[in-house]
Parts: sequence; C-alpha cells; structure tokens
Amino acid sequence: MTAGDGRARLAVLLAALAPLLIWPLGHGRLLHPGPVAAGALFCAVLLASMPGRGLRLSAWLLLLLLPSTLAWTATVAVTGVGPSLASLESLTAGAYREVIDAAGLALRLPSFGVVGLLTIGSVWLALRLARGCRPARGGPVAALFLVTLLPLLLVVHDARWGRELSRWLGPEAHISVPVLFQLGSAKSLLSETLDRAILPDNRLAKLPRDATTARVDYQAEPGVAIFLVGESLRADALLRPGRGRASDALAERLASGLGQRLPDACAGGNGTFVSVPKLITAATSPDPALADGQPTLLALAKAAGARTAYVNNHEIWVVPEAGHDWQQKLSSSYFSASDEQAIAVVEDFVQRTRAPTRAALVHLYGQHFPYHERYPAGLFPSEPAGLSGSALDELRYQRAAEFGTQLLLRLARFMDGLAEPAYLVFTSDHGENLASDGTGKQFHAGPVNGRHDTTVPVLVLWNRAFADSGRPQRLAALARQAPPLAHRDVAAAWLHLLGAPGPLAPTEPVLTWGAAQPGDRPGVLPCTALGP
Repeated sequence: MTAGDGRARLAVLLAALAPLLIWPLGHGRLLHPGPVAAGALFCAVLLASMPGRGLRLSAWLLLLLLPSTLAWTATVAVTGVGPSLASLESLTAGAYREVIDAAGLALRLPSFGVVGLLTIGSVWLALRLARGCRPARGGPVAALFLVTLLPLLLVVHDARWGRELSRWLGPEAHISVPVLFQLGSAKSLLSETLDRAILPDNRLAKLPRDATTARVDYQAEPGVAIFLVGESLRADALLRPGRGRASDALAERLASGLGQRLPDACAGGNGTFVSVPKLITAATSPDPALADGQPTLLALAKAAGARTAYVNNHEIWVVPEAGHDWQQKLSSSYFSASDEQAIAVVEDFVQRTRAPTRAALVHLYGQHFPYHERYPAGLFPSEPAGLSGSALDELRYQRAAEFGTQLLLRLARFMDGLAEPAYLVFTSDHGENLASDGTGKQFHAGPVNGRHDTTVPVLVLWNRAFADSGRPQRLAALARQAPPLAHRDVAAAWLHLLGAPGPLAPTEPVLTWGAAQPGDRPGVLPCTALGP
C-alpha cells in the first residue's frame, strides 16, 4: 500500500463515520451505543477497504448518497432518533410544507451545521484523494474487504447467519447508521416497487372514496354533529390548569354538565398518514393499509340522511373523499391558514344549510410544528428574553395548545346559540415528544412509538338541547373504561351520538401500529407496551 493509497482510504473511512458525530453532538440518545458503533465501523471499513478502483467507487458512492446522508443527519438532529417510513410519508404524499419546515428547524441547529459541514468536507476530501492515487489491488486490503463484505451481504439479504449478526447488532443500528439505513430503505423500496408492478391490485394500492356509495341501516337524529381532528396535541396538553383563561373556561363548562372529557385514547400511530385514515374510518384493524377505500364516518353520516361538510386545513387531503355537500381546503404548500378560519367555515355551513341534520368533519392544523405559526402573535405576552432552544419550543407549544382550546370554546359557544341539539367530538391524530420528557426524542412520526406521541385526549362538548335529549348517556361505557381507549372508539362514539344503533362498547385489546424499539419493523403493537 502506497502513502497516497493509505491517505485516501483513511479519508473514505472518516467520511463514512463523520455523520455519526450527530449522536454525541445532538440531543438524541442511543439505547445500545456499542452495537451501533460497531455497525458504523463495520460499514466504514468495508467502504475504505475496497480493492483497486473500488476505492474510487466508494468515494463516488459517498458523494451520490450525500443528500440522503444529510437528510438522515437532519432527522436525527431534529427528532433525536433515526428516520422512519412515517417521517418520509409527508414527502411522498406531497406535504412539502412540512418537509420545508422540518428542514428549516435542522438548519437552525448548531449540531446539524457542524456535522453537515464536516460530512460534506470529508466526502470532498475522500473523493479528491481517491481520484489522485493508485489504490492497492490485493494483499491485506483485499482480504479485509472480503472479511467485511460477506457478513454485510448476509445482513442485507437476511440470510441465515446474517440474522444472527443482525440480532447481535440489534435493530437500532439499522436506523442509527446512515449506510445501513440507506441499504434497508433501498431494499424496501425495491420490494414495494416489485409488489406494485406484479400485483397492481394488491392492498398497497390507494383506493378512491366516494361518500355517495356508503350505506347504513339507520337514520341520523336531528341536530348538528361535528368531528374535529386535531394535530400533534398530546393528552397532557389539553385542559392544563392555570395555563390560560380558555383552559379554565373549558374546565368550568365541563363542570356545568355541557361536556365530558373521556379517558385518553391510544392513537392508531404516531404519524398523521398512519393514524388519520384509521381514525376517521373507525377501522377495526390496526393495519393502516386495510383502512384504504373504506368510507369515512362523514360518509356514513351522509348515508344516514345528514347534509355533510368536509373541511381540511392541511396542505393536502390526507383522506380525500368525494360526494359531500360542502368540501373546502384552506391551507396549501404556500400558505398555512389559521384553524380559526376552519372553525368559521363550519359555523357558516351550519348557519347556511337548511336540513334536519348537519354533520361536519374538520381536520385542523392544531399544534403541528413550527408551533409559533399556529396562533396569532399578538394573542399572548411577549416571549421572555433569554429563552431559547427547547424551553422556547415548549412555551410556544403550550401557547398553541391554549389557542386550540380557545377555538374549541368558540365552537362550543356557537353551539350554545342553536336551538337544536348540537355536539362535537374532538381528538388529535397523534401526540408529540417534548424535550422536557427526557427521552431525547422530539416531535413525532419517529421510528419508535411512545406514550407521549401516541396518547391523545378525547373531548365531547354539547349544548343544552343536546344535554336535555339524554344522548350523552350513550357515552357511559367509554367514560367508565380505564385508559387508554382505542382511537376507533372515538369515531364510534361520534356515530352513536348521531344515531348509530347498538351498544357503544370499548374495544379490547387496544392496539396501535408502529414499533416499540428502534429499528423494529412497524407492526401491530399493544398500547400497553408503549414506553416513554
């Protein structure tokens, strides 16, 4: 091995390891740092020991993978954990504003700036040195390459001995080491592409929804029924004592008998694109793919005789459904509307529509990051001087939650002005991780489900006419249930208050979709198994 060859191999080794600096420099926590470090070193040695011109191939590969590596680094910097398929869903589904917001958060973090620049610089140096040297073709370098190549192939292809090595490395390494994550993602993408090509009608296909095709065998009871789906509101962020006047006023309303907070629910996942389709279709299966094509609860209300309004304050339709009387989307990839506008649309629909029963389904932007964009700037006092980082994020999150409470109160008081029975059911699509939890995780849609990003509040509010109708008694079984409720029970409660027949019984066992440990494949997960 020549001196130039040695320098080039060392540069490739360091370039492959550079992104891993995000773990000690960021706020994320590794459960098993030893196996993760071993996996990272294993991949780096493989790239650096490529014989002959393969070394240049390694350097070019690092350059080609640089955008993916920086995206991986940004994800760890922002969320404290490796990427997940759920976190990529926003991009593939077209929610570009969420991706841009997340990128903006990463660019403001010093840890990402330092590691990103080191990664770019080390890749550039590795490519320059590899192109300017004569790499060794055989000897110890080739032997080292073969020693590391065979186990990696066994791991990627899930061969017999590879499974043993995978168990030794642990699943956490597969999302905590960029090269392993990129190999696993490529394998999954190839497998899904082949599935779609060979079986175009399989369950991976997105099926269209049309509300006019839904059928039920009951008649909706007269009045107004509203189902509100919030965003990123964790269970302990609703009705927080002493946070603001709205929370205090809402607590007083519940004490007066004009509403009820039900036991907290376990969301169907910790990401919007997993949980919302299952929630608003009251899906009985925890598998999100099986909710595709099923009618929403609003379609069932329409089939029962209600005039319906579908209001969406997200930049895309997470669950598009044609055939409703009113259909309005407020936010876009370029403009994020306040949830106050969505509430105004619902009020307008109720006032303008002449029908015995009116039903509305509303998907709010809620408390989704960036938190300070979710409430009017002048609504709260100036932010305390010197507050920054996670402390500032949490102040803004609680202010966003308080503003959301104001909107719930506004809609409740609007219902108070109606002579007919009116009620609303509110829950969130998923929760949120905050720095004060001490888990090293932030935000949501990560590869590991936890109590904070999966447990959500459930609130039912009604007017006096609805209270006098006796219909709130239908919630008794859910109110007595020990938490958590199944998320689908929240949708079922809305339908039963509307007039769906039969007893409203809690679902058991309560299941979600995701992973309990880093690197585990998403699947059915008991909510009782969720950690912090």
